[in-house]
Amino acid sequence: MKRNAAYYGHRSSKQQSGFSIVELLIAVALGIVLSWAILDVTLNSSRTARELELTSEMVENGRYLTNLLSGELQLAGFYGRLEDYVDVTVTAQPDACVLSSTSLRNGMNYPVFGLDSVAPGDTICGSYVMLTGTDALLIRRADTTSVNTTAGLDSNKHYLQETVTAAVLEKFSSTVDHFTLREKDGATVAAIREYHQDIYFVGTNNVFNRLSLINGAYTLEPLVEGVDDFQLVYGIDRSGDGIANADGSNPAFVELPASASEWEDVVSVKVFLLLSSTSNAPGLADGKTYSYADKAGITFSDSKKRRLFSAVARLTNVSIKRSGA
Repeated sequence: MKRNAAYYGHRSSKQQSGFSIVELLIAVALGIVLSWAILDVTLNSSRTARELELTSEMVENGRYLTNLLSGELQLAGFYGRLEDYVDVTVTAQPDACVLSSTSLRNGMNYPVFGLDSVAPGDTICGSYVMLTGTDALLIRRADTTSVNTTAGLDSNKHYLQETVTAAVLEKFSSTVDHFTLREKDGATVAAIREYHQDIYFVGTNNVFNRLSLINGAYTLEPLVEGVDDFQLVYGIDRSGDGIANADGSNPAFVELPASASEWEDVVSVKVFLLLSSTSNAPGLADGKTYSYADKAGITFSDSKKRRLFSAVARLTNVSIKRSGA
């Protein structure tokens, strides 16, 4: 079959049709722009998600610590039914690292104790180095649950036995019966409670720790990572009404009580915790300035997220007894 020239000319023009160089360049440019836009959205979403994750972790840790410390401070000085636990023969804070029964009994006069702005290399009981510039807090109390028998008590663990007017604080032994107090009927064993003495501090690795008195010795328990600072301010009752108050030039709140008698008069504690995320947040620069306790103008030059947590806790057992309520 013969084809005429017009037919072949039409076919050739169709085969040679397509995009010009300019059109291809425009298409490539649009593709690059769209790709960058998609990549930017993806990166922003990833960055936002990471920041939210770090913030959530930090907030959860901060709330946990403030709730824990507030609860423990409210229980400080809880010695069961014992109404008057002050031993007037004890005139100084005992060494918190000496865990003999005598030292622990003497410590009952002082439900809380602390260290302020520790120096580089300072340690807790010579074993645990603290983060420079941070505070440390010791809390003394008895357990809120009790038993009326020595059966089942753990050897080498310290217990407080109490009535309204008397108390025994000893390490349990299966061979020596230290817990001889009885109820009014003369037969029932008076309430026996596990005794707690805990020290809270920040290590050089920014981990918030608790040293707990267990089986006659301190046991370290890491609690939370990412703690940049731990500061305390103590409220002192200077008038005997159970409330922190000033007396002349002596303020109601101090960074650290100046004497054993002031430690006995502590009725509330302000807690400040500066927490940071455990890793850097991509593209973030912490430009905030932090002021709390006796510190002001604190800044950081890294890309971690931070938040300051604070709480005020009343030493309920101490303040109620002082006020006579």
